[in-house]
Amino acid sequence: MRLFGTPGSPFVRKVRIVLEEKRIPHEYIVEHGSAPGSRVPQFNPLGKIPVLVLDGGRAIYDSSVIVEYLDGVSGEPRLIPAEFEPRIEVKRWEALGDGIAEATVAISHEYREPKDKQRSAAWFERQRLKVDRGLAVMAKDLGAREFCFGERFSLADIATVYALGYLDYALPEVEWRGAHPDLARFAERMAKRDSCARTVQT
Repeated sequence: MRLFGTPGSPFVRKVRIVLEEKRIPHEYIVEHGSAPGSRVPQFNPLGKIPVLVLDGGRAIYDSSVIVEYLDGVSGEPRLIPAEFEPRIEVKRWEALGDGIAEATVAISHEYREPKDKQRSAAWFERQRLKVDRGLAVMAKDLGAREFCFGERFSLADIATVYALGYLDYALPEVEWRGAHPDLARFAERMAKRDSCARTVQT
């Protein structure tokens, strides 16, 4: 199988961590959907990354669908619980991670616009509040526990890793560690995990 994406995307990193955790053989192809001549729109009509192309040519998108597919077809370790309530809880963590990452993407992309064409201060504040509230809930629910949910590494932990990692990558001026020491300790510990270290944003 082939994964199309870019190293800077938090959603690509989500999929890459799952591939690493489950040790699934794959080819990682660095390609942006909007680049001239990109093959991404051939596989995803929305032109978005990540997109996973299976050996038979079938394409799967977006990141939440891809990780559920990978978790379902490859057996242990299971990253999404099979039981209904634990599954919903882990998917809630994924929604938090996605939301924080999406708001961070929006802010960082807007910063690239000329100053006179950027959105209003109120718009930036709304996006920043999404990040701040999301981090506060993550920190509260994590507490001093080793894992975000349950007693083992799961998609909940992956969601927190890629959200925090992308925040550091795209908005390094945001100082979240002082406000959320439990999240800071979690991030430091996860940075040493092989799957997280091998997929860090560059």
